[in-house]
Amino acid sequence: MKYFSVLLKRTSLVVVAAAVLATMTVQPASAASAGLSITPRKNYTIEPGKEIKDKLTIGNLNPTEDLKLSLRIIDFSFMDESGSPRLMIGQNMSQTTWSLKPFMNLPTQVDVPAGSSKTVDISVKIPQGQGAGSYYSAIQYSSLGDDGGNVNLNASGVSLVFVSVPGTVNEKMTLQKIGNWQRDEGGTGGKYLKIATEKSPSIIGFTLKNEGNVFEAPVGSATLKDTFGNVVTTISEVNPNTSLALLGQSRRFEACIKPIERALDKDGEASKAVSCDKTNLKPGRYTVDLTAYYGQNGNSTHEVNGVATFWYLPLWFIIAVVAVVLLIAFVIWRIVRKLRSATGKGKQVSGFKFKRR
Repeated sequence: MKYFSVLLKRTSLVVVAAAVLATMTVQPASAASAGLSITPRKNYTIEPGKEIKDKLTIGNLNPTEDLKLSLRIIDFSFMDESGSPRLMIGQNMSQTTWSLKPFMNLPTQVDVPAGSSKTVDISVKIPQGQGAGSYYSAIQYSSLGDDGGNVNLNASGVSLVFVSVPGTVNEKMTLQKIGNWQRDEGGTGGKYLKIATEKSPSIIGFTLKNEGNVFEAPVGSATLKDTFGNVVTTISEVNPNTSLALLGQSRRFEACIKPIERALDKDGEASKAVSCDKTNLKPGRYTVDLTAYYGQNGNSTHEVNGVATFWYLPLWFIIAVVAVVLLIAFVIWRIVRKLRSATGKGKQVSGFKFKRR
């Protein structure tokens, strides 16, 4: 239990919220735009009846032109199992059950001087009696034209805001799929494969359905065994990126069978990223045994277990097996043919009759 407590502490709201951008495709504008620098996320823990007041710093990366922005609170959900968010940007979109819209206040417009930054006030107030759980929305930034209308410029983006309301929550995650996950060429999708014939399996995937009222980031390990029950490897972190399952989401989590850390240099900043190295597994049948845990701090720890099998049968191995089978069949055919030939000659000799002179 001590091990579980340590793992669960690592999945506190701060860590969970901090990890969501690593698993979602929404990018801070400073990384995706030449015009705007914003805070990619804000995460808070607020008790019912309490309020937090904070500030947003917005930077204008354009050294020559001022920037006029409109700020709007929008809800977001998920697009698929990958964690890519679906921003609800329509004006008449229905409010989600986890929305922060009723609780947040911020300016609707801000002017940022060229090459400078501006700080605006933001507040989140949770009403007395509000139920425990997870609530989240996004702040959308859009460039404004001279007439006040939105324009299609690079200066746009979103900041994700997450709030955890402490208390007893409903936590329920069910395992839907587990096995060998093969990404497609673009890396955005893929499929579970029971039989792999092209590449040596390198990723173990599992899909959990979040049926509770809090977002979850499971932790745990998985063991991979070969045809004879020998342990090939133990994956110590089945959710290495602390990926997040939003409310109502079926979320796929991926872990490398053989992780490798690579150095990155992005915009002059050094960083590290974990990718999947080649595994060079031997052909055969493999079994993956998953043990995962989830639970918000202050609540019970829940366990998820799953077992799945898959085959690795590369084409060269299939061709070799077919060739061997054909060779064995040919040898058997030759032997049978010789035996039949020998038996036929024997019958002919034994049935020979001599004539009297």
